[in-house]
Amino acid sequence: MSLGGPPEAQLVLLPARSPAEASDWGSVAMEYAAAFQTVHFARDPATVDWRGYQHVTIVRPDFWPADLPLIIKQANRDITIDRIPVDTPEALQIILHVRVYYGWRYGPQNSFDWAKLWPPGKSLIGLHGRSNGELEGADYAIVRAARLEAVKITTHATPATVDQLRAINPDMFILIRPLAAFTTVDGRPRRVTPQEFYDWTVADLDRLVANDARLRYVEIHNEPNVAVEGLTASWNNGTEFGTWFLNVLSRYRRRYPQLRFGFPGLSPGPTSAVQGRLDSALFLEQAAAAAQQADWIGLHAYWVNEREFSDEALGLGFSRYRKRFPEKLLFITEFGNPQQSKGAVADQYARYYALLRRVPGLGGAFAYVVSTPDAIESPRWAWRDEAGRDLGIAAEIGRRRFIRDDFPAS
Repeated sequence: MSLGGPPEAQLVLLPARSPAEASDWGSVAMEYAAAFQTVHFARDPATVDWRGYQHVTIVRPDFWPADLPLIIKQANRDITIDRIPVDTPEALQIILHVRVYYGWRYGPQNSFDWAKLWPPGKSLIGLHGRSNGELEGADYAIVRAARLEAVKITTHATPATVDQLRAINPDMFILIRPLAAFTTVDGRPRRVTPQEFYDWTVADLDRLVANDARLRYVEIHNEPNVAVEGLTASWNNGTEFGTWFLNVLSRYRRRYPQLRFGFPGLSPGPTSAVQGRLDSALFLEQAAAAAQQADWIGLHAYWVNEREFSDEALGLGFSRYRKRFPEKLLFITEFGNPQQSKGAVADQYARYYALLRRVPGLGGAFAYVVSTPDAIESPRWAWRDEAGRDLGIAAEIGRRRFIRDDFPAS
């Protein structure tokens, strides 16, 4: 086997059991190998002389024995190990294409690389706007009190909402979610095709982006692994949703080449007949190849107590997404605690924003929700009640007790 040459020799370890499988994996890496030149491939670690390489890229790490990194390091303690956690050649091709495009031989390695994807360079303090569209007067008081840096709105909001948010903070980052009904008026799931979703949302999206050219980030749909958002009627699993998503994505990109489109946050947790939910981990695994083709990826994080706040499967769910999508800009497009007192929630949220502040590649986090007319949701999630009373979360966030790079007061 060739040991490669300058500038350094890299081995890509392909998760293949046969020459035919190796060909499938290797064929998608040809552009990458041509771009960086000193790239070699293997499928059997036992045949590799690790002393001849400065870098090894392990594709699909869970395919290999758990002690493989140790074996490699024992043979060559100076070798650098790069991991790409993908399950299919198609997904690998997308990641390698991104690396070639940005000149990242081993993916983003530091904050400079992430700045190419996310200019602010930090996770923004955000809040989901009013759940049914246009923000109301009392909502803007919350925005001011919390000194928000980002707000998520649906396309049922109008340019008036955007203008008001800009008046409070001229640099306000605004994330948009196109809104379409996936249930009938009596609550039954209904099938929504990609063309229908596109047709139902473009007029509202047109109105928003025509009013403000700084609007760029769009989350396509919301929690597609639950029945009320399309599961069983528009798709049956993550694979089918991935096909639906890519169909919508291609339509949007043709119309809005200047926008950056995100894969939506999922309802986190196991399969639940009561909640009409398909296991989020399974759904994401099935849809991962489609998610890789988005400009960024959204995720949802919820917890109900202090222990869950720091659980990697719940409050810190972004860490699992980072392992699966090491080169994607992430947004926590919804997070929250619907169970504990507003005082406990306020303290947790303040710490959560601070914890996320310096997470590489995390664009922003949006708590759910500033306000909602839903009588069941409002006491659980809202930052102010329907009478307009501030419930105490915003003031605590505005204090920035745990953040040193304070956002200037407006």
